[in-house]
Amino acid sequence: MPAFNVLVVAEFIDIQEQDQKEILLRLEEHGFEKIPTVANAWEIKCEANDETDAKDQAISGMVNVCRTHPFELKMVAHAGTSQILRRKKKFEP
Repeated sequence: MPAFNVLVVAEFIDIQEQDQKEILLRLEEHGFEKIPTVANAWEIKCEANDETDAKDQAISGMVNVCRTHPFELKMVAHAGTSQILRRKKKFEP
């Protein structure tokens, strides 16, 4: 199965500073590599059948890390030449 590098850019809305710090640490633990030159951008390598599946995996990973904190998450994911995926999730306490 091929591997794809997926770029994920996120915006954290109405989040407590401590919660955001925890999320950033957990993203690294789950294989997301911080891109230091862009605020709130990560890259993750996903093994998938195609670019769309890879983006879905990356989004799912991001949501799973973030869902334990109450805030709104807006993100975009991009891999290769396929369409950019945009998602918005609101996590309740």
